Amino acid sequence: MNFYRISLFFLLLLGFAACHFPSGSNVLPILGERDIVDGDTVYHQIPDFAFVDQDSQLITNNTFAGKAYVVDFFFISCPTICPTVTRQMMRIYERYKDDDRIFLVAHTIDPKRDTVGRLHQYASNLGVSTDKWHFLTGDKDAIYEIADDYFSIAIE
Repeated sequence: MNFYRISLFFLLLLGFAACHFPSGSNVLPILGERDIVDGDTVYHQIPDFAFVDQDSQLITNNTFAGKAYVVDFFFISCPTICPTVTRQMMRIYERYKDDDRIFLVAHTIDPKRDTVGRLHQYASNLGVSTDKWHFLTGDKDAIYEIADDYFSIAIE
């Protein structure tokens, strides 16, 4: 009986040690074909665009040259996902509002209703700086085309 207790104790101790101490490195394996690239990597490029923001200013891709910008697509009367996305954008805004290298851009997908005036009021209600967060409107087809270029899907 004593032999079984001692054996069980050592077996549990060995099991604990096997689970507790890592074996090998924490480097994930490369599955599939290994592809090593020398030189610069060319990432997805957004084509030139020009839209009007909530302050009636023309905003183009050159507005953000050399800067990073976070983009979303929304419409003011959206009752579902848009408020959730806007809350997440607000978190980004709060974190980077004093960083002049980062901007936020919100494209309306309902330019017929989301006029410059309504976008201005929307930004004002959020209490955000219009120099930091641009709410853009313009031609519906151009907005949907840029959404496609951003790999977004806008369904009417």
